[in-house]
Amino acid sequence: MKKKLESELINIALRIIRLEGKDDLNALHAETALLFEKLSVLKFLQETPQGEKLTIANDSSFFGMLDTAFNNKVTDSVEVDRDVFIREDQQQPDEDLQEISEPVMEKIKDLVAEMPQETDAVDEFIASMTPDPTYEKNDFEEITADFKETPIFEPVSESSKVNSKKSLNDKLKSGGLNIGLNDKIAFIKQLFGGSSEDYDRVISQINTCSNFEEASNLIQNVVKIDYNNWEGKDIFEARFMQIIEGKFN
Repeated sequence: MKKKLESELINIALRIIRLEGKDDLNALHAETALLFEKLSVLKFLQETPQGEKLTIANDSSFFGMLDTAFNNKVTDSVEVDRDVFIREDQQQPDEDLQEISEPVMEKIKDLVAEMPQETDAVDEFIASMTPDPTYEKNDFEEITADFKETPIFEPVSESSKVNSKKSLNDKLKSGGLNIGLNDKIAFIKQLFGGSSEDYDRVISQINTCSNFEEASNLIQNVVKIDYNNWEGKDIFEARFMQIIEGKFN
């Protein structure tokens, strides 16, 4: 009886190993339930002394085993030639594939541990059930890793514009846009949705414009549309446009 059960357990384990990963969840669930059923019977037989009569009527440990193995739910059982077999009538509710596979994979590996030719297949199957975590890159977080707070700009007064216009022009008109790190961080977060790639693309397009009017049309008619027209971002928009205007004046 025990040898027959052990042979059936190995066959079930091999069938599970050969299943195509996540493509056949129902078959994996059914085979796993059958595996637990056979393991429970084998465990009961191994813990029962040789020669002890197995009956449903007078062996309370049998019901205790069933209660533990099947979540306190006793299923139908029949006695044939003093060998007791159990059958699970109701399938357990479908659960996530990973939740099904994890608690039984180690048991499967133990069953086929004496079969070296199958070890690699077991490892590959378990690896397919537990995908490696992926890292999603966040450009804004990497850029601002060393900053505790995002700079907050005060509204630019008219007098400040007049006083700083000449020095700003001297810095920008000779080449491409020269934007400081604090300005860049604020623009990426407030005007470009936290995407440094979008910011770099727009700056590159502005650098190809021949005058401020052309650059302004690009921003007003193309760029802002993609970012909800920068609603509520007036301070940052004014600062951005001031820097661009300085490039062409």
